[in-house]
Amino acid sequence: MGWNTFGQVLTTLRANKLRSFLSMFGITWGVLSLILLTATGEGFRVAQYESFRKLGQDILIIWGGRTSVQYEGFQAGRWIPLRYEDYEILQREARLLKAVSPELIRDDLVARTPLNYGTFAIRGVLPEYQEMRTIEIAHGRLINPADCAEGRLVCVIGSEVNKQLFNDKISVGETVRIEGYPFTVIGLMSYKELNSNYWGQDHSSIFIPYQTMRRLFPNPDPSVSPFWVNNLIAAPLRHDLYEEAETEVRRILGRHRFFDPEDEDALAIWNTGRSMEMLDLMMRSLQIFLGVVGLVTLTLGALGVLNIMLVAVRERVAEIGIRRAVGARRRDILTQFLLESLTISGLAGGTGLAVGLGLCAVVNRLPVQSVLFAGMIVSPWIAGGAATAFALVALAAAVYPAWQAARMDPVEALRFEPN
Repeated sequence: MGWNTFGQVLTTLRANKLRSFLSMFGITWGVLSLILLTATGEGFRVAQYESFRKLGQDILIIWGGRTSVQYEGFQAGRWIPLRYEDYEILQREARLLKAVSPELIRDDLVARTPLNYGTFAIRGVLPEYQEMRTIEIAHGRLINPADCAEGRLVCVIGSEVNKQLFNDKISVGETVRIEGYPFTVIGLMSYKELNSNYWGQDHSSIFIPYQTMRRLFPNPDPSVSPFWVNNLIAAPLRHDLYEEAETEVRRILGRHRFFDPEDEDALAIWNTGRSMEMLDLMMRSLQIFLGVVGLVTLTLGALGVLNIMLVAVRERVAEIGIRRAVGARRRDILTQFLLESLTISGLAGGTGLAVGLGLCAVVNRLPVQSVLFAGMIVSPWIAGGAATAFALVALAAAVYPAWQAARMDPVEALRFEPN
């Protein structure tokens, strides 16, 4: 049987070119749709995940708020500003946090070089902040503990700041004057763009040691404590502890600042771990939806193959009867039609897979990637899932027509006269 049977399959396909093409087109389009839709969904998911990673994976961004309920004799409506001592309290008492940093921000300070000047977000931070916020360096180094302890005039600048102040040259070792104070550039950030932020883009920011910021550029509002901070950044010990870590922060600060830990208005907390979980659920749901759409398209293509093969069986009843009369077994007939269906599906599916991967590669070479879309990503599970889905529907479309052909009675087949 073997190669002889396969040769008969190819002969039959060549003899019915239009029918074979129409059968193959449905499968090709189905596989192509499945690849493109799921790859697009994966591109959106990866882009969103990367954006949250750059913002700070699983971190808590904490701001002061205003109480909404009475607590231990204190009326509702009190303003709870954050201070440096809140950072010290969390660092000392929190058991579910692996790192904490205050952040002091000014956006009204002029940064100047001989080439240009501008106003940027000046952020006073501690070394721990840089890891939590994924501050990655292209050239130079990050702020270290000695910079903070000695209150050094050093800074790490974003790529957009470097473009405006230094015309995109490598500026490590150069001087930028902030309100007249000479800061040495010790680090140049890698390009970083976010689709979510809380005080502008990091690439448009200048990072300096917190102690230097507090000494030179405290908050200009005289009604605010000189130890006031804009916000705190905290990271839980593990990804799965982000909810418990937030509860602990509210409990500790509530005890020291006299507000109800259950009062969510007293502290405004952006829990990026929770946001990431919600976003991941949304993106997974989108991928499942797109995958189902692609699978439905593939199934419709398989139904087309099934229908055309059933027509082929009916047209070749006499041929089946003759082959059975001269000694062909049911297994031979089953194999013939099964191979014919699978060959059509295999060639069509392979074409759809190749075209789909090719289109994804072409799109990924175009300048379409952004913080919202990372390109058309064909991950191993997408390729494996598409191949498995294709194999199942192709086999389902092949078995029934082949079984119909094999079960024919040879005498009845010889007597059959098409209408």
